[in-house]
Amino acid sequence: MNLDALVAPLRADVVSGAAVVARAAAAAMRRGALQLPSGSAAELRDILSQLAWRVMDAQPAMAPLVTLITSVLQAVRDDAALDEARAAAAAAAEAFREEVDDRGHRVGAVLAKEIPTGSTVLTLSSSSTVRSGLVEARDRGLTVICLEGRPMNEGQGLARTLAHAGIDVVLAVDAAAESLVPEADLVLLGADSVGDAGVVNKIGSLALARSAAAHSIPVWVAADRSKWLPSGFPQVLDDDRPPEEVWRGARGVRVWNRYFECLPNALVTRIVTDSGSMTPEDLSSRRREVKAAPVLEEWAAAQR
Repeated sequence: MNLDALVAPLRADVVSGAAVVARAAAAAMRRGALQLPSGSAAELRDILSQLAWRVMDAQPAMAPLVTLITSVLQAVRDDAALDEARAAAAAAAEAFREEVDDRGHRVGAVLAKEIPTGSTVLTLSSSSTVRSGLVEARDRGLTVICLEGRPMNEGQGLARTLAHAGIDVVLAVDAAAESLVPEADLVLLGADSVGDAGVVNKIGSLALARSAAAHSIPVWVAADRSKWLPSGFPQVLDDDRPPEEVWRGARGVRVWNRYFECLPNALVTRIVTDSGSMTPEDLSSRRREVKAAPVLEEWAAAQR
């Protein structure tokens, strides 16, 4: 089995948020645990570590992959029989996938309770966690302004889902953010990671958050525990994507196409998690409990 073939679908997914990508990564790690050639539990751990490195390279901005890989590798004991080690690793991957779904729903439930009735909510791109909260709050008389999330325009899919749920929805291009912020009561964003530098999310989030701060509009971030990075772990932003996504057939022009950027904690009012809401400062303290597998520490060192 080719390791690169296992992770190819992860790199190819250019529209999904962290939770969806994490589920796909869990499926890849589970398949690898069951099928990658190994002669012992120790060999299985080694080849899963190689797979883990490729998973991180495929989607380096996605914090849930750190949680997934750490769980899977911790499940493999060197003194276990090979079949036992395979089953343990596969079970850890499947448990993570189920937990991602459960945590997303829990964050959505917290969001639905805390978003004020009758609010106009401005969001960017498409976060499955944000979607869950807004859909659950569909009877609260909300208006949601969705920014497209160029270049792949995944915000259109979010707008379509919310409209189908009976929510009043406005769709706008990303460049309209500054004009639309004064109409909003709340800016609500997803997160691909929460780390030392702040919150990593889709490009355009930083300008949106700065505009919100200038107009005294609160900025909330939805981020379950799987999005929290260990202290000191890098938040990778220089992940260049294909230029043809922005301009197909461009000649003599260098196209800059990156998906992610970081919001400093000072621009975030509240982080809504699966265990309730907290300030960025409170979450920084909680992140000290998060650990990464040794192979991920090696991967992190290579990014610095």
